[in-house]
Amino acid sequence: MSFSLWLLVLGCILLTLGLASAYLRLLPVSTSFIYLLFGLAIGPAGLHAWRSGLADISGWFEHLSEAALLISLFIGGLKLRLPLRSPAWTAAWLLAGPVLLGCILGLTLGAHFLFGLDWGLALLVAAILAPTDPVLASDIQVNHAGDDDRLRYAVSGEAGLNDGIAFPFVIAALLLIGQGGGLPGEFDRSGLDWLLRDVLWAIPLGLLVGYCLGHGLGRLAIHLRARHTDTSVSANDFLALALIALSYVGADALGGWGFLASFAAGIGLRHAEVATLGRASAPAEAQAAAADVREAGRPAAPSSMAPTAANTRRWRPAR
Repeated sequence: MSFSLWLLVLGCILLTLGLASAYLRLLPVSTSFIYLLFGLAIGPAGLHAWRSGLADISGWFEHLSEAALLISLFIGGLKLRLPLRSPAWTAAWLLAGPVLLGCILGLTLGAHFLFGLDWGLALLVAAILAPTDPVLASDIQVNHAGDDDRLRYAVSGEAGLNDGIAFPFVIAALLLIGQGGGLPGEFDRSGLDWLLRDVLWAIPLGLLVGYCLGHGLGRLAIHLRARHTDTSVSANDFLALALIALSYVGADALGGWGFLASFAAGIGLRHAEVATLGRASAPAEAQAAAADVREAGRPAAPSSMAPTAANTRRWRPAR
């Protein structure tokens, strides 16, 4: 398919979703399911309009998927406003830690004993299926930065953390497959390297690099804006894109998981705002919406990450 034809297909999809958004909200499925159905319709199972082989597009498609995931994780981190000592975070760590590991173990055993897969392939399938999909689970996640529901908070935190926590098991599965797929025989040395490098080093380092960058640059940006009395919000977009890029590259250069760093950068940026303005204040998006109401004299369109402007007046502190 030519580039122009790809743009035509993309434009038709976005136009259809834009015009039918009011009806799609009534369906018990996310827009990702609509994308999947459309892909099946134009693929070999449908109209066979897909002309490009996967090998031809694998390079740019991989990077495009990574960029989309990084942005999604960063936005998810921005919604998590509660302090790290909150009980809601405890539930998120339990889901992303013991519960996720238990799911990987159970799925590995089931894939091996029920379906006859070797241990390496069984572990690979388990590491892919066990994490919560942040897109498919969007209906039960935190809706905006003012949402402090503990169940939603736990699911949102787990959805952001699980990518970095489950990925080391993908690496371990590939190591097993490379050695024949069975239980580790001479897996001692490579297994120790995997434990030290991909688990004990990469996971905490990715979280630390991302959070420090997000919190530090967030405090710096707030200080500069207060000093120069800058009330514009457009620069926040550039700051967000810069944080996504710098956190991913910085963590990757040091051997950490870049996806975890992007998620933690969003959390750090939001916590920098909370540390400056206080927990009782509304998120910056809600304050910007309220400012639009005062200036324009009419309600502004609510952001997907913030409460409506009307809700800003009765904002309550997060518990």
